Amino acid sequence: MMKAGSEQRSRAVDMMIRTDHMHRAMIDSRVREIGVHRTQHRILMHLARHGRLPSQKELAEHLDITPAAVTGALKKIERDGYIERTLGQDNRYNELQITEKGRELVKLTRRLFSEADMSMFDGFSEEELSSYIACLEKLQENMRRQIGDLPRCKKEITEGKN
Repeated sequence: MMKAGSEQRSRAVDMMIRTDHMHRAMIDSRVREIGVHRTQHRILMHLARHGRLPSQKELAEHLDITPAAVTGALKKIERDGYIERTLGQDNRYNELQITEKGRELVKLTRRLFSEADMSMFDGFSEEELSSYIACLEKLQENMRRQIGDLPRCKKEITEGKN
């Protein structure tokens, strides 16, 4: 009996990982269709949500990428007209602001992602969706307990940041 439970858990983890990969591929293909890379899109979404960007170092940590990747992504989205830089109040830092073109892109991607979300859960009843959410919450709680003292990860997970 123990073996069957272990096999089922392994299958569940494998399916969760595969589902995550499929979801990323689906979202990446939709973002790619509009000419924006994932990192560029994530920066634009952050800027649209918060109105400002933290330092490039903080942004890199938040997105779990290198500061060099942030620099490259910012250059590209600025060149494409999605953000603009202005000299900050103390002349040491650039302030980044999303442009109207950037807001339109965010609006479009939110619609695309909403459509993707709807199609992902096509055929699910409200009860199935509620049960699925409850299972994910339980998984996350179990994983939170296992994280221990990984400071940055623990902080981000507890605060619910993506």
